[in-house]
Amino acid sequence: MSGETEVWAVVELMGHVTIAGRLTKPGENGGLWQIDIPDGDHFASQLFGSQSVYRVRIVSEEMARAYAGPKHALIEYDAPIVTRQEHEAAMDRAREALQERDAMIHELRDRLTRVNHKVLNAPEKPQP
Repeated sequence: MSGETEVWAVVELMGHVTIAGRLTKPGENGGLWQIDIPDGDHFASQLFGSQSVYRVRIVSEEMARAYAGPKHALIEYDAPIVTRQEHEAAMDRAREALQERDAMIHELRDRLTRVNHKVLNAPEKPQP
């Protein structure tokens, strides 16, 4: 986390608090971490001690801004973080695959019913 490179992260703190933004390493603020949370064209800075950090996940600026946005414009899983758009696209693909499976099951059920109907209604063959 050098001064030359911006590091963006989602930071989980004790007390079930999760914040996202541009991260500044400890030592530059009296040993405190600083996270600049994007709010439009401005930032709201928060400082916190290392002892309160549960987990730090380095993410892209886009992901951090989306997480910091209103109503968290992304949905997170353990890893990786995906945008709401990516999540919705994956859900659409899953729904489509489920509909295809349902149609296949319906078709197979119809075929099996027709075969069973033919077998049950077939005349008995005389035994030799």
